[in-house]
Amino acid sequence: MPVPRPNIILITIDSLRSDHLGCYGYHRNTSPNIDSLASRGVLFREAISNGGHTPDAFPAILASVMPQVDRAGAVSGPETTLAEQLKEAGYQTASYHSNPFLSRYYGYGRGFDTFSDSMGELSLIKGRIWMISQAKRRGGLTAKAIGKLARILRPILFHFVRRPIITAEGITNQGLTWLKEHREGFFLWLHYMDVHHPYLPQAKYLREFRSQPISRKKMARLYRKMLKDPGKLSSSEVATLVDLYDADIRYVDDCIGSLLDSLGEELADTVVIVTADHGDEFGEHGRYGHQSLYDGIVRVPLIMAGPGIKGGIVVKQQVSLIDLAPTITDLVGLDSVTHFQGQSLLPVMKGQESTPRGTICILNKSDWGRRFIAYRTPNWKYIRTESLDEASTVLSEEVYDLRNDPQEGHNLHGSEEARAFELEAVNRILEFKQLKREAKTANEMERIRARLKKIPKL
Repeated sequence: MPVPRPNIILITIDSLRSDHLGCYGYHRNTSPNIDSLASRGVLFREAISNGGHTPDAFPAILASVMPQVDRAGAVSGPETTLAEQLKEAGYQTASYHSNPFLSRYYGYGRGFDTFSDSMGELSLIKGRIWMISQAKRRGGLTAKAIGKLARILRPILFHFVRRPIITAEGITNQGLTWLKEHREGFFLWLHYMDVHHPYLPQAKYLREFRSQPISRKKMARLYRKMLKDPGKLSSSEVATLVDLYDADIRYVDDCIGSLLDSLGEELADTVVIVTADHGDEFGEHGRYGHQSLYDGIVRVPLIMAGPGIKGGIVVKQQVSLIDLAPTITDLVGLDSVTHFQGQSLLPVMKGQESTPRGTICILNKSDWGRRFIAYRTPNWKYIRTESLDEASTVLSEEVYDLRNDPQEGHNLHGSEEARAFELEAVNRILEFKQLKREAKTANEMERIRARLKKIPKL
């Protein structure tokens, strides 16, 4: 008699860095429910995101493909998404979130029977996305102008009409409503936005991390300063930002606890995965939010628990989120997917040795006219800053010895001790770019062939 396939719940938390969770050694009680989940399953100590912000990170997470070098944001082309694979295998699929960069417009609805990106409820965001897409298509507003406009409008929007997101409680309730009619054979993806800046936690959660309350007006003012004058933030203001951030994590953790509690007996038949697209920095390199590829951004939590997963395991080997989709399909017994560029982590989870691999991470900053590309191994990291024009001019290079400089404060670019790794990193990035160019050309040729087939023969 065949063993029934497990249910799958994928929880992604926007902007959550791993070192602010208790199970990763954080000193504050931000994550009791996530910590409990980790104790019942596998925790990956060094999980690296392939993107420095949502548009660059999620193609790897949901389709096991690296983002494009010259653009970001969409799941397009011939690649098969995780949801499409699971749906084809007979799973009932659903997703609930409110991140505009993960909307149906960018292809993230592929494979989902139910897909709620909240664009109807969040008309202001929908309008902004439409404005950006049309401006780019028609050659109107430049990316730099759009970025400047967004920086002006965001603090005003958040202060007067609240964050244009569906809260974690709302997303959880939507997921639970769907689960009432889909109790087995399901894949549910929930994406929580509450940890993303601006950090506006509820007062009861903030009280767990500081004695003095903060008005919403002061939160908004602090957010504006973080965006416009980050260099003028005092140490106490930075500490306040961390308090707000941690309180938001605690709130999301509570919602995850409610979700898991509501599963009841079905939890025993469900694989639960918690991860993040990227983290946030708090001035470690003079920046706030997610505007770089330092470890505060790309080192994210990755936790899996459920049937077929042994509890209490900590994987110290560096892994990448591009491996997540292959791992899930492997967990449910599906054949390997040709288009997936990652590899299953099941052997590593079972203690088998594997060849360490470096991870490539990308951050396209169109409003800055720059692209960041990093190559990270367990011991070293190389970061290259390039122009976004056709020349891809190298603007700066950084090399860090992560063993002796985990804070990435001493750039070893050009030094003798970093020479061998730097050569390896540059070659890997060049190989990656060549593969992306070849894939892009192949996709374009396939589209041309498809169009030609539709032309009536004379």
